[in-house]
Amino acid sequence: GDCGFKVLNFDGCTNLAGEIPKSFTNLHKLETAERLFLNCYNLTGEIPEDMFWNSGDINSFISTFDGCSNLTGSIPEKLFANNPLVTDFIYTFYGCNGLTGSIPEKLFVNNPLVTNFKGVLSNCTNLTGSIPEKLFVNNPLVTDFSGTFNECSNLTGSIPEKLFTNNPLVTNFGHTFNKCSGLTGSIPEKLFANNPLVTT
Repeated sequence: GDCGFKVLNFDGCTNLAGEIPKSFTNLHKLETAERLFLNCYNLTGEIPEDMFWNSGDINSFISTFDGCSNLTGSIPEKLFANNPLVTDFIYTFYGCNGLTGSIPEKLFVNNPLVTNFKGVLSNCTNLTGSIPEKLFVNNPLVTDFSGTFNECSNLTGSIPEKLFTNNPLVTNFGHTFNKCSGLTGSIPEKLFANNPLVTT
């Protein structure tokens, strides 16, 4: 049932095992998913696609699955579909090297208020496929992409030229593609053409 939680996390519960319960879909009043399963590296199974569908007030996904290295399956495309108030995706999937499949193009399409994607997919070493060109098309307020794809060594294909076209407020691209050894092709000439405020 819904216990009325506005804040909930299992930060550091390293012995917590099993799969993520389906009852999380009942958290109607949850306002933050920060550190929800931070370093719960014994959790297994896939991330339920409808996990946050009834939690429309969530404003942060900082380190939600950070360190959950035994979660498996692909990232659900509609995972954040009903979370329009989110501003931070810092380290959301950091170190989730058990996740596989490609990055869903519409993963962040309903999150227009996001300002920070720092390390969101960092160390997701088993993600495959190419980076979707429209991945950040509906996130015009982003200022930080540092470490976004850091060490995503199994991503393939070339970097889309229009990947950051709709992100004019970005100031930080530090280590965005660090150790993405599977990427090929040349660096697009106009990759940062619409990012005049970049300093790093």
